Amino acid sequence: MTSNFDPKGAANAIGRNDPCPCGSGRKFKRCCLSKSGTAAPLYLPSERSSALAKLMRFAGRAQYEELQHAAFALFWGDWLSATPDPRMREIMASESVEIAYNSWFAFDFDCGGGRRMLEIFLENKGIELRSGELRYLQSMRDSHLRLYEILEVKPDHGVQVRDLWDDRRFYVREVAATRQLVQWDLVVARIGPAGDGETVFETLPYLFRAADRDDLLKGLKKAHRMFTQQYADQNIRDFFRTMAPVFHKLWLERVALPPRPKLITGDGEAFVFAKAIFDLLDRQAAIHCLADRDDFVDQGDSSYVWLEPAGNVQRSVGTIVIEEKRVVFETTSQKRAKKARDELPSLLNGAVRFRAISYEDVEQALKRAPQASKPKEPDIPIEEQRKILGEYYENHYRKWLDEPVPALGNRTPRHAAQLKTVRPKLIALLKDFESHSERQRRAGEIAYDFSWMWAELGLTRELRVLNGSTTWRSAVGPELGPKGRIEGFN
Repeated sequence: MTSNFDPKGAANAIGRNDPCPCGSGRKFKRCCLSKSGTAAPLYLPSERSSALAKLMRFAGRAQYEELQHAAFALFWGDWLSATPDPRMREIMASESVEIAYNSWFAFDFDCGGGRRMLEIFLENKGIELRSGELRYLQSMRDSHLRLYEILEVKPDHGVQVRDLWDDRRFYVREVAATRQLVQWDLVVARIGPAGDGETVFETLPYLFRAADRDDLLKGLKKAHRMFTQQYADQNIRDFFRTMAPVFHKLWLERVALPPRPKLITGDGEAFVFAKAIFDLLDRQAAIHCLADRDDFVDQGDSSYVWLEPAGNVQRSVGTIVIEEKRVVFETTSQKRAKKARDELPSLLNGAVRFRAISYEDVEQALKRAPQASKPKEPDIPIEEQRKILGEYYENHYRKWLDEPVPALGNRTPRHAAQLKTVRPKLIALLKDFESHSERQRRAGEIAYDFSWMWAELGLTRELRVLNGSTTWRSAVGPELGPKGRIEGFN
């Protein structure tokens, strides 16, 4: 077996009886201890995994069951008492949420007197750990979740992030997540040092849209003011340790289980599919009455639209369908269905008799709807589609710059770009456009390039480039260029 590991100075980092980092499977003292070379890692990936497994087993002991119940209730909050939702059961059973909860309970949850489960574990079991396991857990003592913005993604290598609380910018080594993350995404993550000293994501449980940035920051700042009023002697790390349940709640509300849009009719009633059923007693008399009234419009297929005044116009109350033995009135609110129940028999001179009303909300109707068949491949060649859509998007977004936008207080984007108080909302919109477009591109869909819009509006991007290469900032210490050379921002 060959290895490039060269353990100069490794005796200070690896215990004599630990597995040798070269991967030989032998103890360090019987393998590379006496050799010279580069410094060994502080801990191995296998030691990280085994340390976490031991910590989680310890935290799951029966003696901590009461603490677990308290933490679980705090983590899920009111969602535990909410109306049962099949989606919630699926979320609670998901691996990512389980990791988010367990890591918060182990590293952040106050077990009493400001003590964390990690500290209790180290006091009781630290002496039994291998040196690499111990070093890993000690490096996690101050870790906590924070909110970061993704500034740039280097696929299969890492991401440049900005801490949205204190504006620190640094590079995080990451492989798997770079295949899902795009520029301007917001992530709530726990960051820590890898065994070789590089900064990595320890856990990355929550992903938010770029458009959520202002709301999330506003909520964090409000929570911090309340925290400092109650705990004046505690620091920012202590504050963020309490934020995991808040981040979890926001993620559930905005990402995992967002409230469905509330649909209403033109008269302000909740939108439902409603049917009022009537027995048809005299078909000819019913048809004659419908034909004789101006507020019923014959559609030529045994159906009639019932109209009513609404200001200077008329609006539809619903549709009347005459079947062989019954009349069905279809509408979109309970109020209108009850109107038909109460008025239709007399309007049709007793030719119908009310039998029943049924209601179905939009969610129920969607569940009942047949699965959509696979869409047919369009006849237009893909290059022609790109050209047509490109021209449409170009025309649309050039005009958009000079049209009122509700999200900007009905100001035009050009006007908003000049206003200090509104400019952040405009920037958030552009970031949301770009992140959505990048996801479309990665999915092989036709995507629009919004990059021109920044310059058109007089806005500058937040990435800074030196000699054609993006400059990364280290989590600690000086800023590093792409190959580790020290450089400064201009």
